[in-house]
Amino acid sequence: MSVLDNFTRKVSDTAKAAAKKSGNVVELTRLNMNIGAEEEKIKKLHSEMGKLLYDVYQDGEQINEDILPFCEKIDVIYGTIEEMKTKILELRNVKACAECGHELEMDMVFCYKCGSKQDADVVDTGGDNS
Repeated sequence: MSVLDNFTRKVSDTAKAAAKKSGNVVELTRLNMNIGAEEEKIKKLHSEMGKLLYDVYQDGEQINEDILPFCEKIDVIYGTIEEMKTKILELRNVKACAECGHELEMDMVFCYKCGSKQDADVVDTGGDNS
C-alpha cells in the first residue's frame, strides 16, 4: 500500500469519525431540547391542576387538608394585590367600576363602558380574585 493510499484512508476515517461525532452532538441537542419542551408541558399541567384545586376551594368544596394552606396563602396574596390596586386608584384619584373594573373619574355616577350605576362611597379595584 502506498503512502498516498494510507494517508487517504486515514483522512477518510477521520472525516467519518468527525461526521459521526457531529451527528451525535446534533442528536443530543435535539433530545435535550425535546426534554425541555416536555418538562414545560408538565409545568403547565401542574399549574392548571393547581388552578382547578383553587377553584374547588373557592367554590367552598372540601379539598385535601395538605392543599388548604396553599389556598389560604393565595387568598392572602389576592388580598395584598387588592390593597395595592386600591392604593394605586387612590393615588391616581380614580375609581374602578364595581361591575367591569374599568377606571372612572371619582364623580362618575355611571360607567361609560358597561353602563352600571356606581356606588359613590366605594373605591373598588374591580378585581375578582381569579
